[in-house]
Amino acid sequence: MADFSEVKFSPGEIVFEIGDAAEKLYFVKSGELEVLDESAAFISKVTVGQSFGEQAFIKGGVRGATLKAITEVICIEISSVEANALLAGTSSLLVPVFEALLLQQNMSNDLILSERNLNAPVD
Repeated sequence: MADFSEVKFSPGEIVFEIGDAAEKLYFVKSGELEVLDESAAFISKVTVGQSFGEQAFIKGGVRGATLKAITEVICIEISSVEANALLAGTSSLLVPVFEALLLQQNMSNDLILSERNLNAPVD
């Protein structure tokens, strides 16, 4: 991954927001980020060794969550162009399988959020 860009985010900095075009994939080298839903409620954390922004691999992908730095964060950034160039050199079956897995992950995330909202206390 030495050829990819390294980017830094300051605490509180928004990396991307729900609905933004998915143009980059990130791998966390250091720091922590939080995943937020449309009401800015905490969903989960992303930490060292994890990735986020996989929607960049899907043509026309959009962000399904907001990512915000909790601490100073350093990431390896891969553009969708670079990611698709990597995939282009692989089996023609890999791209549709990868896209199907990402769509399945999104549906699973939506179900988890729906269940959380259904179990939320009513005022």
